[in-house]
Amino acid sequence: MANANESVTRILVGMHDYDSGLDMQTFIVKTDFPVDGAAAGENLAPRFRSVNPGVWEYRLKTPVMNLPAGTVTVSVRDRQGNKTQIVRTLRVERK
Repeated sequence: MANANESVTRILVGMHDYDSGLDMQTFIVKTDFPVDGAAAGENLAPRFRSVNPGVWEYRLKTPVMNLPAGTVTVSVRDRQGNKTQIVRTLRVERK
């Protein structure tokens, strides 16, 4: 299938706010598929670690090897209360 990944081994998020800064208590990452024992819709943000300034990573313990279609939704607020959210669709198909 075009644009499909062979596996998903990590989720990488880049975010920064130049003005007031990020309110990391509002950092939320949800998938519509299970990940490492977490049910679909569970907040995965506590599993992320800062790997570089402005970059957070979650290395999956068990790679996702088959996923016809899934979404990852990431949101965070800045300290002024403005919310930013992105939704990404991904597919995993072994060749």
